[in-house]
Amino acid sequence: MPNKQLPEDLFLTYLADKTLIPSLAGKTVAITGTTSGLGHELARLAISKNAALILLLNRTSKRSQSSEDDLRRYLDAGDNTLPKTTIKTIDCDLMSFDSVRKAAAEAEVNRTVKPYGGLDVLCNNAGIMAFDDKRTADGFDLQMQTNVLSHFLLTSLVYPSVKDAADKRGEARIVTQSSSARDMAAKLEAKYFEKCEEGTLGGNDAWQISQMAFGKGGPWTRYIQTKLANSAFAMELHKRLTLASSNIRSVASEPGYSVTSLQDTEHMGLMGSLSFMMSKQSAADGCLNAAIACFSPDANSGDLYAPEKGLVGKPIKYVAGGERMMTGRFDIGGGTDKGTCDPGNQKLVWDACEKALGIKFEV
Repeated sequence: MPNKQLPEDLFLTYLADKTLIPSLAGKTVAITGTTSGLGHELARLAISKNAALILLLNRTSKRSQSSEDDLRRYLDAGDNTLPKTTIKTIDCDLMSFDSVRKAAAEAEVNRTVKPYGGLDVLCNNAGIMAFDDKRTADGFDLQMQTNVLSHFLLTSLVYPSVKDAADKRGEARIVTQSSSARDMAAKLEAKYFEKCEEGTLGGNDAWQISQMAFGKGGPWTRYIQTKLANSAFAMELHKRLTLASSNIRSVASEPGYSVTSLQDTEHMGLMGSLSFMMSKQSAADGCLNAAIACFSPDANSGDLYAPEKGLVGKPIKYVAGGERMMTGRFDIGGGTDKGTCDPGNQKLVWDACEKALGIKFEV
């Protein structure tokens, strides 16, 4: 829900400027993870821009219902002269492949968007951070299944609906939310995508700095792997769509340091202790990177948007058309997104996801 502690000035500026984010009239949008934070704010923006249909993909919970209720109140308080946005919650637990399959099936996402002519935007937004070295019921690392594998599965299953919208309206988008943490690893490792016993992917006790700076196994190393996997997936999808001469755009984004419930983890450690010294922004302002990726006419396939000032600021392109831009964080090391734009990482994430899920995702 709207963050009351930090300003939303940038968010409100982008809402008011029709050249930055145009009307979404007639468009359909599906967003994972809208119970709070970035996903909730992105849904609020889509309502403000008059989207025809917004699908909220969340695990059934009191928070999910509360979020939908809040968005309906926001809708009812808006411009009553415009056609009303239809809001629908779909049960989608990213820690369960069965749940994702049911969410995407003809009975849910694909069936719901069919009368609208397909799905214009899929935003793979949901994520968890720095969780214990535990496994889902499917046998995979909690973070990797939630942040990467289930989104790969969801994307493959709703892809026909995205293609339908692109064919009918000229373009459609698949947007993947990453994190600045993607730059803390140079290479993806296949072991994080594989079934394994609990406690065998670094455990939970390594010092936070040793994980972030030196790749020692632990909750943050596993998180970093998922976030690099997110951005590398977006770029690999972009390459495959380009080869297929598709009018679907694969775009990535990251929110900088946006204050959300993502930080509610017992493994915040030193980062949590020093957070008062770091620049940060509201969830509303932070969602704008995903919003531009989802809705701006200027967002092209193979782009990645992140805050101009690293942790905060207006959205700018850190990657354009799959090519690294020499801007943003870590300029001293030659710029951001070496791992994101590494062909080896891009191929690994695609192959590892297909192997883990036992599927072939053809575009």
